[in-house]
Amino acid sequence: MDIIKYTPAFRARCIVIFKSNQPKFFAEEELQLFADFLDHDIDDNYYLIQEEGEVVGCGGIFLDQQSDEVGLSWGMVHADFHKKGIGKALTLFRLDVMKHQFPDRTYKVDTSQFTAGFYKGLGFDTIAIVPNGFAKGLDKYVMKMTPPKDMP
Repeated sequence: MDIIKYTPAFRARCIVIFKSNQPKFFAEEELQLFADFLDHDIDDNYYLIQEEGEVVGCGGIFLDQQSDEVGLSWGMVHADFHKKGIGKALTLFRLDVMKHQFPDRTYKVDTSQFTAGFYKGLGFDTIAIVPNGFAKGLDKYVMKMTPPKDMP
């Protein structure tokens, strides 16, 4: 597996990855939000993960200036590559970036009931649950973590 920085040349592949995760993990109305993010909100902290040269996942980090929290943004793996450790590798990579760039911040992720267990296994705790917070049938789990100093 290789992790590289996102460039607009990979936009179409990221959209394919997003669509492969609909409707279970992402609502239909979120596609435009994700496309807008790729077109306008990418800064230097969005990454792609490749398996044998094929981009199979993407995800980034962000700094929320208001809350002074750092978060995981738009993380996903193509549905054909779920349960192979790719999402975990990409998430651990992003957590490591956060640890080095923002060592004294609280980490945050907004996710759904379908992936909350994954993030719990990495040390995040559920702070709030918003029923239908993303869309009907797609609850929003607000999860946070204070990273230990010796986090891998």
